[in-house]
Parts: sequence; structure tokens; C-alpha cells
Amino acid sequence: MNMKSNELRSSFLGFFTERGHAIVPSMSLIPRDDPSLLFTSAGMVQFKPLWTGAVELPYRRAASVQKCLRTTDLDNVGRTRRHHTFFEMLGNFSFGDYFKEEAIAWAWEYLTEVLAIDKTKLSASVYKDDDEAFNVWHKKIGLSNDLIFRLGDEHNFWGPAGNSGPCGPCSEIFYDLGEKFSCGRKTCAPGCDCDRFPEIWNLVFPQFNQTVSGDRLPLKNRGVDTGMGFERLVSVLQKKDTSFQTDLFLPIIEEIASHTKKRYGAEPETDIAINVLADHTRALVFAVGDGIIPSNEERGYVLRRLLRRGVRLCRQLGIKDALLYKLVPGVVQLYGSAYPELTGRREEITLVIKSEEERFLDTLEKGLGLLEELFKSKKSISGADAFRLYDTYGFPVELTEEITRERNITVDKEGFMQMLGEAREISKAKAKFIPRGEWKVIREGVGSFVGYDKDESETMVLRYNEHGTTIELVLEESPFYAEAGGQVGDQGKIEGKGFKLNVLDTYWYQGGIVCHCEVASGKFVPSMVRAQVDIGTRKESARAHTATHLLHAALRKTLGEHARQEGSSVEPGRFRFDFTHFKPLSEDEITVIEDLVNEKILAAIPVEKFFTSLDGAKKMGAMAIFGEKYGARVRVVKIGDFSIELCGGIHLDSTGEIGLLKITGQESAAAGIRRVEASVGMRLFAMLRKQYLQIQQLVQIFGSEEDLLGKVHDFQQRMRDLEKTGQEHLMRLARMEAEGLISAAGPIIAHRMDCYPAEAMRAVADLIRERLPDSVGLIYRETDGKINYLIFVGPHLVKEYPASKLIKEISKILGGGGGGRPHMAEGGGGDPKKIPEAIAHLKKLIKA
Repeated sequence: MNMKSNELRSSFLGFFTERGHAIVPSMSLIPRDDPSLLFTSAGMVQFKPLWTGAVELPYRRAASVQKCLRTTDLDNVGRTRRHHTFFEMLGNFSFGDYFKEEAIAWAWEYLTEVLAIDKTKLSASVYKDDDEAFNVWHKKIGLSNDLIFRLGDEHNFWGPAGNSGPCGPCSEIFYDLGEKFSCGRKTCAPGCDCDRFPEIWNLVFPQFNQTVSGDRLPLKNRGVDTGMGFERLVSVLQKKDTSFQTDLFLPIIEEIASHTKKRYGAEPETDIAINVLADHTRALVFAVGDGIIPSNEERGYVLRRLLRRGVRLCRQLGIKDALLYKLVPGVVQLYGSAYPELTGRREEITLVIKSEEERFLDTLEKGLGLLEELFKSKKSISGADAFRLYDTYGFPVELTEEITRERNITVDKEGFMQMLGEAREISKAKAKFIPRGEWKVIREGVGSFVGYDKDESETMVLRYNEHGTTIELVLEESPFYAEAGGQVGDQGKIEGKGFKLNVLDTYWYQGGIVCHCEVASGKFVPSMVRAQVDIGTRKESARAHTATHLLHAALRKTLGEHARQEGSSVEPGRFRFDFTHFKPLSEDEITVIEDLVNEKILAAIPVEKFFTSLDGAKKMGAMAIFGEKYGARVRVVKIGDFSIELCGGIHLDSTGEIGLLKITGQESAAAGIRRVEASVGMRLFAMLRKQYLQIQQLVQIFGSEEDLLGKVHDFQQRMRDLEKTGQEHLMRLARMEAEGLISAAGPIIAHRMDCYPAEAMRAVADLIRERLPDSVGLIYRETDGKINYLIFVGPHLVKEYPASKLIKEISKILGGGGGGRPHMAEGGGGDPKKIPEAIAHLKKLIKA
């Protein structure tokens, strides 16, 4: 059957709907509640808590078409028929319901009866010890023994996704593409690493929960987790050699070929480059559509790496201007019916990709030029050179490695990573989100959040994780808000019989609200406890959070509807807010935005918070934040007729409780993304009080508040005039020093000038060079145990004794470093006590 890709998605979901499965929308590419993953990499990621029993089951059967992203085989993308960065995974799932027999039977029925795939092309594998799955294939389905392959852990034991979670044996279904794709070995069979037998459906049977330490415990809800590679299946059904020839990619490839004026299918290397561009563009569109912005950190770094890899390939295909952003509308049109959120964000996606492309194009040529220079003189690229390419020219180290491999040149990646670590402060904040010990379960369940209605509770500890003085625990009824939507987690205290814990933070982990605690006193014993939120800190966080909603609405009303939220970080009394916009805010725009927000604050508008259906919220016009996952029922935060958003965070009851808002800074967060920082409430009051006291101190100095700025400017001008006069006096003194040196000059001039700035030292050197063309000299000064020095050479001796070479010889002795031009070079650092030795060495060099 030759089925179009859109038809295949509908067919798959329809088949499992008829068999009692709930159809669950794809989650974002940003996995929620799983810090072990950068991206959603499999269909089962959003269902992990359902197998472990961590949450109440909303259904026992589910099916989905999941967006996924992986970059583990990046070098193979575009070269093979099966490797992609972004891909879709069809899956059906059972949570304590049906098991191996039904999963295998339905998979076979769907492939052979619904899709009419030739049964003689299919074979299966099972885990080496899984007789149950083997018997279903052999006795129920009727596959002969020679078409059922028993394979080991590498092929037929799956999971977990990340370092912990559900896992178990699996059974794979293979499709035989024929001899054309075979490696030619006699042993070629399903499981071979060639392309003849692609796995088109993997039926995983989660039976175990793997702990962080590697132990495999029985799952509470054993079940089924299947994953069928959408791109591979489309290739089979459309009878194409690779997925790049299917309707999933061909329209994108044809557009790339049109822009580059290259004929697809004419040259293998050109085809590979076009395939990679098509793959990477599709991945970028989906990732940016889910709210991931190119940056130098985590997910953003992966996107930046993909985009800059694509920009270089465009250059190799003869395109020197930005191209990838021009492909966005075509990708959105191709996938918009299946993923309508792309259509709504098309302009934003285009803007982000265009801005990022143009930013890299500004430095690409210079970076490639530097590499060419390095290739001429080096057999390997040092860590320092790789870091310079990264830091100055924006080359991800993986891109540098890719380019150098083409020349058979290596990169010192270890040295690069060391320099990267030294150059930035690596955040350790997220370490606490991955518990290091083992969870001890007191009672099943993940508990519930009661913090919307109360700020303290008498409750039970359900589970805990203890390591040293740190306790991670889950409460049956938690008043603590877990970090989400940009708002930081609650702080507070938990008291039990004989112990007290300070709650430092609260976060989500696999469906549960986890309190990150330090023991304040006593010995922790899991029991009935009293949990109490720090009201003051929460109130300040709520002030900041409600203020972000007002700011978001004000930005859209002032700048336009394109100014959508791209991220936020809400802390007590302050926040940062990222939004789509292409240029800095002007002072006038900031004033208008601040005035509008503060007008709404002073109006003391009630802040309504209520739950409703997702469809109902959308009909009200509630804004959703992309990258967030919403259920059938959602919480709406409505501020009069000014703002209405979906939000699960902690908010005030009235805008008047915010106090005031002041924007304190702005910067570029990423290409096409602006970031503003603001303060509210008591934090803003403390800032204003400090500034007021500073102004009063200035008043005491200058006499009155009248025209205070003018008085400060006048004072600054007088200081500049005095500095200029002082500089002129110093230069006159320096010329006098030079005259004295000229009159008593020997073959080598050495002179100390501690009280003079570098400009005076250069002036002395220039005057001596002009009057004594055969002179060579060393002038130096010592400040706080450090030395600065310069070497000058007269015009008659420059060719024979260039200062740029002499400075290196002198720096070796002093222990400093320096450089410059043939007539004058400067250096710094080193040991002042070695100056006499340096002077002696200079005399020796000139005599030689």
C-alpha cells in the first residue's frame, strides 16, 4: 500500500482508538519532570511515571505520535537511510493492562492487514530468554522458527531512557529490503548493522524499574511500550530507498535544490549535504516551535550546533547568504496539519532562525580563514585555538572537529573543555534535581499539591531519599509549590518528632513534588510531619509572577502581537522575562510599558484563578506558553480585561499587592529574543531606598538638590580638565627625562620611570628614537610588585634588531609576556628583581 504520511498518522491512531486506547497528544521536545534527558527521545518519555506507579493512572491504554530529537549519530545523518536528528515515533502503550500476546498480535495485524505489507518480507526477534514472546510469534502468529531470532542485551533489552526508569525485554519486527541493501556476509540477518533488515517496530515490555544504582526492581504496572519509526515505515510503504525520497522530505529537498541550483541525485556528496540541510532545518523548526532558542547552554547549544553546521553546508553548496530561514514556511506547510502549533508560530520560528544565521555569517568567513592559517602550520588544533574559534567566531567545537577531520587533523578537545571550564562559571544548580541515593517508599503514590488553598499542612512522608545531611522527600499533601513555569520552588520548614528540616527548594521529579531539604536539627525519621511554607518569600515570588503577566500584556499592547513570552525566571521580588522582539527597547518604549503596568497595579485589579477545560480556556482567549504541557483541565489566571493566561503558578489576589514595578535592565537573550529584568515589591523598595540615600549623600556634597545632575556634570568636567593638565605636566617632565637620557646616552639605554603612565614611556622612546637613530633601549616601571616595560629600536637598527623579537627574549628572562612592532614593543608581568639580568641580556643581544 502506497500511503501518504498524513494518512499513516491517522490510520495508526484510528486503529488503536478502535482497541480502546486513549489518544495522547505529543509532548514537547522539552521533557518535563525528567532532568536526565535534554530532549524527548522516545514515545514513552511522557509515560514513565505511569509504569512506576508514581501517579494515578488516567488510562490503562494509550497511543501517540511523538516528536523526538536525538543527536547521538549526527555524523551519519544524511549519509544513511535511517539516521535523523528529529523524527516521529508511533507508539501504543499498556499500563498494567494487556501484555505481550495482544501487543504482538495487534502489531502483526496492523502491518499485514491494515497496511498490507507483504508477510514474506517480515521477521521478528525476541530477547534471548523470552520464551513467552517466542511462543506468541511461533504459535499464535505462525512465524517459522527460522524467522524468529533470539538476540541479547544489545539488541533486545530496552531502556531505561536516561539513567533510571522503566525497562525490559523487547521484540522487534524487521522488514527485508532485499539483496540490494545487504552487506554481503553469509551471516547477514535481522540484527545485522547493514541496511537490509531495518527494524520498523520495537515492542518493549517494561517489567522492571531500574534504579540510579542499576538495580532492576519489578514494576508496579508492567505493560507495553512500542515504538515504530515513522520515517522508516513511510519509506517502506512508499517504496523508497531512503526517507529523504519520501513525502516527509522531498518538498524540502526540492526547495533546497532550487535555491542552490544543484540537481538532487547527480552527485553523492551534494545529495548528502542537501539531505543534512533538510534534516537539520526540520529539526530546528520543531525545536524552536517548542520554545527552544539557540544558545551556548544545554538544549540551546544543540540547536546552535545544528544551525551552524547547516550554514557551513550552505556555503559549500555555493550559498553565502542566509538560507535556512527561507525554508521554514515550506516545512510548516508540510507538517502544519499534523502539528498546528507550528502554523501559529511560523513568523517567530522564521525570525529566530534568520537572526541566528545572520549572526554566524558575520564571523564564519573570519573563522574559516583562521582555520586555513592553522592548517598551514599545525598538524593538530590546540585547545586554545579551538576555544578561540568557539569564543570569538562562534564555532561549536564539534563543527571545528568536523572541518579538521576533512583534513586529517585532530583537535585537542580535552584542552578545549578545560579552557571552557575556566572561562565560565559552570552552574551547579541543577545537580539537586537528580537525587543521588535510592528512594525509600513508605507509602505508594506521589501525593498532591494543596498550596493553592493553604500554606501549611499536617501530612505524611510518602517517600524519601537521604544522602548526608540532605533529604529529598515527597509529602502526601504538599503546600510547597514546585519549580515550574519559570517560578522558583517554595522554601520553608518541615518538622517531625525529634527533627526539623529546612526546605531549600521544591521541584518536580517523575510526577512527584520533591522537597530539597537540609537537616536543621535532630535525626530525620519518616513520619507524620508539619510542613510550613515561608510566607514572606512566597509572597515576594507571587508579586514577581503576577507582574510578569502584566508585563507580558503590556509588551504585546506596546510592541505588537509578535512579542510573545519565550521564557522567564521568577524569584522573590524580581524576575527576568524573555520575549520575541528584534531590537532593543527604546527609553520611550520602556517608559510607556512601565507606566501601563504600574497603572494596572495601582488600580488594584482582582486576580482571578480558576480551573476549566483546555478548550474552554482557549475560547476565552487565554494565552498558552509554548513548551509547556497542558492536560484536559487547566488553570487560568485572569486580570480584568487586561491579561488572561494559562498558568499553574502562585499568584496574588490583587494587582495592588505588587506595589510598583521598575524595569532594571535589558539585553539580547538570543537571536530575535530580548530579555528584560525587573524588580517589584519590597525588593524594589530596598533598591529605591538605597538610591535615595545615595542621592542625599550627593546633596550633602553639592549643597542642594537643585540641578543636581548639572552640578555632577560640572564636577566631572573639572576632574577631566585637571587630569588633562596633570597629563600635560607629566609629558613635559617625560620630555625632560628624555633630554637627560639623550645627553648621557650609551650604546644601550635602560631607564626606570615608576611615576609615569605608559603614554609617557612611549613619548620618551619616540623622542630618543628620533634624536638617536642608532639607539636601543629598555624603559620600565614597577607598580605594586608588577612591571611594565617597553623596548624601542632606532630607525637605523630596526631591520637588524626588531623590537618585536627583542621583547620575546627579554620576556623569557623576566617571566612576563609581550609583543609589538619592529620599532617598539611592550610587555608586562614577571619578576622586577630580574631587570638587571634582562638589561645585561639585551646588551649581549645587541653586541652579538
